[in-house]
Amino acid sequence: MHRFNKDWKLSGIQRIYYNTLVKQLGGFGSEVGKFTWPTSVSNTSEGDLAVRDSGNQQIQVFSEEGHYKHTFAYGSESTKCLGDVACTSEGLILVTDGSKGIKVFSREGELIHILKSSKADWKHSYGLAVLKSNNIAVTDWTDGGKIHIIAVDWRMNAVLKTNVIDGLQRPEYIAVTEAEDLLVSEGQLFGQKGGCCLKIIDSERALKKTIGPKYGEDFNFVNPSGVCVDKSGNFFVADRGKNNVTMFNRDSSLSSLVVTQDLEGPAGITVTNNGLLVVTDCYHHSVKLYKYKQELIL
Repeated sequence: MHRFNKDWKLSGIQRIYYNTLVKQLGGFGSEVGKFTWPTSVSNTSEGDLAVRDSGNQQIQVFSEEGHYKHTFAYGSESTKCLGDVACTSEGLILVTDGSKGIKVFSREGELIHILKSSKADWKHSYGLAVLKSNNIAVTDWTDGGKIHIIAVDWRMNAVLKTNVIDGLQRPEYIAVTEAEDLLVSEGQLFGQKGGCCLKIIDSERALKKTIGPKYGEDFNFVNPSGVCVDKSGNFFVADRGKNNVTMFNRDSSLSSLVVTQDLEGPAGITVTNNGLLVVTDCYHHSVKLYKYKQELIL
């Protein structure tokens, strides 16, 4: 289930593993440890996995080994398909639900506050990412698509300032690189709306690169969804149209399909602290953990 790849070796990976499932969580249901429609996942400050289940409208928390810890409800959704979960370094769990506001929970699941501002406008919130500054990036479908960079006073739970990046087409999930570049997927939810790509926006908030619809010699995106970054700067894009996950190296000069089997509607993704790729497999009502690389030992 792996092969040697001399090009990837230059980036610090000796072997790439394909479809190497390590653990599967869930199964259909509303009881503890089960999911109806898992759509996103995030690493908590303690290294756990916070899984957002849009079907049951709740967050379930698991250890990075996959052991269930606890559940809390995040409330009703204005638009069932929209929303994400992200975690701050201080242990807060943030949830969007398609409305103009970000719900802020303690690590135990207590609702602390709803971040919103009369001066800010993210009417159709979707993806969430937390920057190193603890500012928040939110994708939004208002007026075709935009990203809001939200500065927050966490002592007062108040929005201080919002900067807007316009000109996107139905942006969905978002991730942040070590260099503070934003990785934003543009999918095809609700029909053909353009996109089918990943956009990279630099720290000055200018478009740096677009990957797709076609990338490499033989690959293309159909409906890109979840995106995440590992500790080496490699990044991953799930595609719920092709039911796969692609890994790119830091400068996107290399790509490799790391998961191509047994997914149906992959959505949110992340990488655990111990280096496993986590995929929310919506229509299999599960969360799957994969091994994808063997690092070089120098």
